[in-house]
Amino acid sequence: MKLLFIILSTVIAYSNVQASTYKITDQVYFDIMIDDYPIGRIVIGLFGDAAPKTVKNFLTIATEGINGRTYAGSKFHRVIKKFMIQGGDIDKGDGSGSISIYGKYFDDEDSGYNHIGPGFISMANAGKNTNGCQFFITTVATPWLDGIHTVFGKVIKGQDVLFKIEQTKTDVNDAPISPVVILKSGKLPTTTPFFISEDPYDAWAWIKATFIPLSFSFSILGFFHWVMKQLDSSCLKLQETEKLFKQD
Repeated sequence: MKLLFIILSTVIAYSNVQASTYKITDQVYFDIMIDDYPIGRIVIGLFGDAAPKTVKNFLTIATEGINGRTYAGSKFHRVIKKFMIQGGDIDKGDGSGSISIYGKYFDDEDSGYNHIGPGFISMANAGKNTNGCQFFITTVATPWLDGIHTVFGKVIKGQDVLFKIEQTKTDVNDAPISPVVILKSGKLPTTTPFFISEDPYDAWAWIKATFIPLSFSFSILGFFHWVMKQLDSSCLKLQETEKLFKQD
């Protein structure tokens, strides 16, 4: 029972993060494939009121594109486990390019939101006010990025797809060995803005997405619990034997 209490306390503490409400004005989807194999769809809710310039740029690239180039066909060129996945370079394709509907760069926006957990989408940049087409999606909380990168949306569906991308093998430069490509991008109908609330982070979806590592951890804990029980049992038997010898 003590072990079960410790496990439950750890899970609750891990999930005890800042609860927030987000106003979603628009939705964008990415259909993803890895090594030419479709793995599913990510749906991103956008904070159009909180970061209007950033959202307009992202929406335009995801749908109409710039000079005929959209996010469809672009790659996630950088993947770091327990950190983030980065993509969206429609200019060079390797993470060195930058282009936006406002020019090569546009200024940062303070959306009022932070990187408090997995699934937040922010603009990648090369310094202050150097936003272009590239973005990243967090797979864990990344508070050291707060105030440096504009948070403008959140994954509301397809968390399992996000974690599949995170688990892909990479080279020494964090580039996926098997290409991770946005097969198709577009806008989903959003007739009226709506709100999403952390409970936290659509808890059931994130639990399902991380089921394998969690279940593996619990298996290890269960094994050690069994070992401890066996040791306790052996110690009791040894103590009883010693008592018998003393009585004799």
